[in-house]
Amino acid sequence: MSDYTDPRDWLEMTKKTGMALGLDNTFQLLKLLDLELSNTNIIHVAGSNGKGTLCALLATNFTLIGKSNLLFSSPHLCRVEERVRLNGIPVRSAIFDEAVKKIQFVSLTNNIIPTFFEVTFLAAMITASEQNVDFLILETGLGGRLDATRCAPADLAILTSITKEHTDILGGDLNQIIKEKAAIARPGKPIIARLMDTVDYQKTVEGVAQNCYQSLIDEKKQPAECHFIDIPDRTTARDEAHILAEAALKILNQKSILKDADELLNWPGRMQRISLPSGHNIILEAAHNPTGLEKIIPELIDLISTEYSTQKTCIVFGTSPQQDMTAMLNGIATMCNKIGNVELILTKPHGGRYPGVEPLTLLQHPWTVTEIHQYYHVNEALEMLLQREPEKCGTILVIGSLYLQGNVLTYLGIDGDDDLSLIPKDSNVVARSKGD
Repeated sequence: MSDYTDPRDWLEMTKKTGMALGLDNTFQLLKLLDLELSNTNIIHVAGSNGKGTLCALLATNFTLIGKSNLLFSSPHLCRVEERVRLNGIPVRSAIFDEAVKKIQFVSLTNNIIPTFFEVTFLAAMITASEQNVDFLILETGLGGRLDATRCAPADLAILTSITKEHTDILGGDLNQIIKEKAAIARPGKPIIARLMDTVDYQKTVEGVAQNCYQSLIDEKKQPAECHFIDIPDRTTARDEAHILAEAALKILNQKSILKDADELLNWPGRMQRISLPSGHNIILEAAHNPTGLEKIIPELIDLISTEYSTQKTCIVFGTSPQQDMTAMLNGIATMCNKIGNVELILTKPHGGRYPGVEPLTLLQHPWTVTEIHQYYHVNEALEMLLQREPEKCGTILVIGSLYLQGNVLTYLGIDGDDDLSLIPKDSNVVARSKGD
């Protein structure tokens, strides 16, 4: 890699490094970058479902009460700057590029080859330091114990619901996955954990919290302080995030206006509603695994039946590979049956870490829907649907991979800063002063 490579080209080249769990490279680069974050409270979130929504809700709350904040999340839907949101808005390209340049220089000078994810995380850390933000919210990429984000000196860790996922990397045992994710606990700091029905869940988390220090990143041998939160049955994904955010704000001694934050939050691709000038209504929902899908189905059915009340629903579905593809497809089939009068369009997400599942493969499932189409790219599916009169489509529900939602937003041209901001521009919200 040349010292003179354009930072975006260099960032793109880091994708060749692939995906690698481990803290060595990230921690070395953080030390070399010598960032100042002593005035910043760092919140680290891990889990299988709901962690992104929780992070976005916290960031929105902080913005509304006048606390500067930076949210690091992944993956991005349309462009890489989404991974680094400053006060809810994707950071400007110039700021992102300057951060990447610094990482590029330090990496090449010290012969360290980071991954794409590590570079974007470090770019978020640099931006948080330079902007001297009050709060830095970090969404874990994969697992927890060996995820690059674990190198940040977090003040509070939060665990959302945990399911079997990425078993090829994290293992097939749920308790082992819980241990990996619970390892975001920091010595001497609080960790909030959503209670689960899994056998010995609380005991497992407490065991990890007792020995959560990592000598590799110069941590002291102290136990973390566990706070377990009970989530009532049939709680929606958004309400669950609200409950966990409330607990976090209480520990951080920060004002909660989560009701306002929840009403305003625009979290692209997650239960996102779009009304086109043509009269077509679209819902985007990134239910990306069977457990997340199961949880969101009642909410989707209620939304479609109460707010749209259309006679027909066109469901556009595309997915990345699943550990339990049968469970995922059964979930979509169940949703189709419960909604009724459904036209199913099978397609394929593009741009993800793993190639999307081919529509022809999805078609092999024993669907009971009578009207099914397949398209290689969601653009083709949308073109077909939007050529119809709105009443002939009814509600268009795009569900599945997060990358699929990004494909849709790009196709529709809804991918500018205003579109991707956590607080919509037309909400006329002005952040409250810090004294309020």
